[in-house]
Amino acid sequence: MLLLTFMASTFSALASEGPWTAREGTHNIYAGVFVEQFECFESEGKNDPKCGSGLPVSSPVRQVGLKVFYRYGIDSQWDVAIAAPFSRSSMAGDPEGEAQEPTTGVGLIETRVRRRLGSTGGVDWSTSLGLRSGALHKDTRDRLTNLGEGTTDLFGTLSMGSTGLLGPRFYTTSIDLTYYYRFPLQVDDTLGKIPGDEARASAVFDYAVSSRFGLGVGVDGFHRLSGADLNFAEIASYGDDRWAALQASQVKAGARFMLYPHGSMPYLQVSAQRVVWAKNNPTDATFIEVAMGTDLGGRK
Repeated sequence: MLLLTFMASTFSALASEGPWTAREGTHNIYAGVFVEQFECFESEGKNDPKCGSGLPVSSPVRQVGLKVFYRYGIDSQWDVAIAAPFSRSSMAGDPEGEAQEPTTGVGLIETRVRRRLGSTGGVDWSTSLGLRSGALHKDTRDRLTNLGEGTTDLFGTLSMGSTGLLGPRFYTTSIDLTYYYRFPLQVDDTLGKIPGDEARASAVFDYAVSSRFGLGVGVDGFHRLSGADLNFAEIASYGDDRWAALQASQVKAGARFMLYPHGSMPYLQVSAQRVVWAKNNPTDATFIEVAMGTDLGGRK
């Protein structure tokens, strides 16, 4: 069960967490360092020799940081969790104005409570309710190097997953479906509330190649239900909320390598994701993370 808990609870960028709750009394701690970089935006279907599909910013935007995920098993059906990143976002070369100044701080803080619903036909189910906040970076949300859009959002998630044998080894697969209600930063006569609500789906498949390590693949996508197309001149009219005003969509896919715990050693993971499709959003973002996790306490 310890192995299953780690496989289900990994918190790499936008990955499915799965439906499995932490064991009663268990403190599950996961921490990772990450880097993400992009240079090209999808913008109304325009093309550029440098980016192919999309338009380039003046220089690459890179974010480097640390994130921590903690969850606690209340009982066999309930657990709670909180996650927070601390990072620095900057552009290569000298800044060309305040919008390109380096930004250092706390990204989106996310907390949730989850209830396990049971199993149907070998598939486990759970539902979560949560809150995420960008209040700590709201003042820099207008920058190209922002850490987020500075909003406060409510969300609900339906998770499903299963485990079993594939050949001689275990597999784990899961899907999360999430809806974000986003409290508006402003209301526009044309766009309505800014930002619009979002729908997100993520899925992972992990396979224990041996008793010591495993491999996984995953996909994640989100779609904002309303907003404007990316035209740099036009979105300037929305002031500090120019990025939140976009009707953004993006799909990432990636893989991960997992080293399972042995004795007192922690769980280790190396993961990478790359954008495979985007609208009004970066088209070439690459995310790499190295992380470790462990369980403390809990009933044996």
